[in-house]
Amino acid sequence: MKKDRNSPNLSKPDHSLPRSKILRGRKNFQRLFENSTVLNSKSFQFRYRLYSDPAEGCYIGFAAPKKKIAQAVKRNRVKRLLREAYRTRQSHLQDLFESSSFGFHGLFMANFEHASVQEISEEMDILLPKIRERLLQKINIPSQSEPPNNI
Repeated sequence: MKKDRNSPNLSKPDHSLPRSKILRGRKNFQRLFENSTVLNSKSFQFRYRLYSDPAEGCYIGFAAPKKKIAQAVKRNRVKRLLREAYRTRQSHLQDLFESSSFGFHGLFMANFEHASVQEISEEMDILLPKIRERLLQKINIPSQSEPPNNI
């Protein structure tokens, strides 16, 4: 069933993850692997790279390497789980991306095939706030958790 984009129901946040926001292309992945910051969790790894040029856009990718997960069916399942976990929690980073003052490419990469939905969700809940804090530090925006200076 398609969403009615004309409905005035603005109280619900939009949790969609359009294809236009997913990292694609060999060149983008090569640049990401050449020079990126890595954060690890048990089930997956997150690589990201900041660009000073906002024209680079803000994209997130999802991968499952053949060396770690041999069967295509299992690779696709893990990527689906990663996409779904990020899709429902993307609000942690979305407001930073909307500012469009920088470019950002990120990649969630699965570590093994037996990750459960619950494990991935819990690790995503821990990792996304860390990513947000690092981005806030890099782009020099004070964190919401820090009190403002009243000098």
